[in-house]
Amino acid sequence: MKKAILLIFSFLAVLFLTWNVYADSNAFDKADTNKDGAITEEEYKSAVQSKFREYDTNKDGVIDASEFAAKGHPEAAKEFKFMDKNNDGVVNADEFFRAAIQRRDNFDFNRDAKISKEEFNSSKALPILKFYF
Repeated sequence: MKKAILLIFSFLAVLFLTWNVYADSNAFDKADTNKDGAITEEEYKSAVQSKFREYDTNKDGVIDASEFAAKGHPEAAKEFKFMDKNNDGVVNADEFFRAAIQRRDNFDFNRDAKISKEEFNSSKALPILKFYF
């Protein structure tokens, strides 16, 4: 019984730490600069541009797979492949932005071109949108 409890606790701790290391827990609040409870198109664009600069650690204008995976998120390789539409092994700012808009549109459930806190925190959106802001 102690082993099972320890195993469950360890799993939850690793899950929590991995999630928080990868993505800032206040990502929504930082992106919602006017504090109206929704990330507007302009706020989203600004947050996405900032995130691209964060990933581009060598400042060469593209993100390679190692830069994108540097934070250790288990789904990074899959998301990188989604972004790299021309399969050249790097993601430029345009590819990153287009992927971010496509992801936003996937999770803008009420189709108002905004991401509400509820949409952001949905079990489907949160793991994906954290890559972009």
